[in-house]
Amino acid sequence: MDITSMFKMKDAWAKFSQNHPKVPAFLDNVKNRGFEEGQEIAIAVRYPDGTEYKTGIRVQNADLDLLKILG
Repeated sequence: MDITSMFKMKDAWAKFSQNHPKVPAFLDNVKNRGFEEGQEIAIAVRYPDGTEYKTGIRVQNADLDLLKILG
């Protein structure tokens, strides 16, 4: 990633965080608690027309290295 893109991402994250302050706090809480085997991660997206997509995983031991890198 080039330096210009990094600055754009930083600015975009700052605006997003200002508009949605609960999201960074939520992510910080999850990061601070950490990841562990057996933990559930669920994601849902609902569109204005009512369409909804959901998925989830139960964290396995093999997932922990990747989650630690992402977290």
